[in-house]
Amino acid sequence: MNKIDVSIVVPLYNKENEIRRCLNSLIEQSVSNIEIIVVDDGSKDGSADVVREYTDNDPRVHLIVQKNQGPGAARNTGVKASRGKYIGFVDCDDFVDKNMYKHMMNALEETGAEIAVCQEKNLYNQNGTYQMINETKFPFDRIKKVESSEVLNWLLNYRFLSLNSACFKLIRRELFFENDIWFPEERFVEDIVLSAAVLSVANNVAVVPESLYMYVHEMGTRSTSFSIKKAYDILQNMKDISSYVKKYKPLLQLDNFVLGMCFSSMRQFYGAIWENKIDDCQNDKKQLISEWKKMKKGISPSLKNVDMPAFHRIKIIMSWLNMEKIACRALGLMTHIPFFKYMSSLYLFLPLNPITIYFHFS
Repeated sequence: MNKIDVSIVVPLYNKENEIRRCLNSLIEQSVSNIEIIVVDDGSKDGSADVVREYTDNDPRVHLIVQKNQGPGAARNTGVKASRGKYIGFVDCDDFVDKNMYKHMMNALEETGAEIAVCQEKNLYNQNGTYQMINETKFPFDRIKKVESSEVLNWLLNYRFLSLNSACFKLIRRELFFENDIWFPEERFVEDIVLSAAVLSVANNVAVVPESLYMYVHEMGTRSTSFSIKKAYDILQNMKDISSYVKKYKPLLQLDNFVLGMCFSSMRQFYGAIWENKIDDCQNDKKQLISEWKKMKKGISPSLKNVDMPAFHRIKIIMSWLNMEKIACRALGLMTHIPFFKYMSSLYLFLPLNPITIYFHFS
C-alpha cells in the first residue's frame, strides 16, 4: 500500500452543483500522495452520484455515505477513515489552489511544526464568474514557525478570523488520535472548537503567508440566519475552548474571548426573536441571561497593545458594559438598509455598522 502524505476530508450535503469544482481542485493538487475522503451526510440530491464519477476514475477519491448528522459528524467520520500523515479539510462548495497542500506539507516538514495554517481569498460567484471580494493575509512574507500559544492568542483575540476554521489548516494526524480531539457534533460553527483544541495541544505552528483557500460566496445564498439553538451552541463552544486553554495554555488571557462570544450568543438570541417574531422564549431568555452573567462575572476587556479588528473591539466593550441588546437591535435594523444588507449577504463583515465600515475602508 502506497504511503499517504495528506488526507483531505470533504463533508458533503446537497451540493451536487458545487462538488465538481471542489473535487477538480483536489485531484489536480501538485502533491500526488493524497487521499480525498468525501463523506456524504445524507444528501437528498445527486451529490453522491457526482462523487461516484470520480471514485470510478481516480483511486485517490473515496466516498462514505452516512445518514444526516451534520458537518461535525461527517468530518469525524472522515478523520477516522483517514490514513495520511497529515489531515486537511475542505468544504464541498469551496476550492483550493493547486499547490495548497504541497506548500502546507513542505512548511510542516521544514519547521517540524504539528499544524500549518494559511489564509483565504473570498470569492463572489456570479454565474460561474469569480470576483475577488478580499484576500486575508498574515503579516509575514515567508513561512514562519510560531509557538502555538501565540497563534492561539490570535484566535482568542479575534486577530485573524480565518484561524477559527479547520479548512485553512493542515494538521498532523496524531494530534487527533493521541489527544482524543474531535469536532463537536450537531453544533453551530463547530470547527472553532477543533481549531482551538489542536492549537492548545500543539507546540508549534507553521504560518504560511499565501492565501491558498478559495472561500466561495454564492449569489443569493449567504444570509444572516439566527436561532436560539445557535445562541446556546456559541456558549457551549466558549466553554469547551476555555477548558482546553485552561488545561494546556493556562497563561493565556480569556477575557476578550469570553466577552466577544457572549456578544455573539446574544446576537443570535435577539436576532432570532426579532427576525422570527418568537414570543414564547422566556425560559430560554432567563437561562441565557443567567449564563451570560455567570460567564462575564469579574472579567474586563484587555485591549491595550492588542491588534484586533475594530468591530471586535466594539462588541467586546459593548458586552462588558452590558449593552449588547441595544447594539444587537441597532445591527438588526441596519441590515434592512440596502447597502448593509448587500454587504452582509457577502459575509464580508457580519454584522456591519458605520464604525466598522470606517475602520475597514478608510
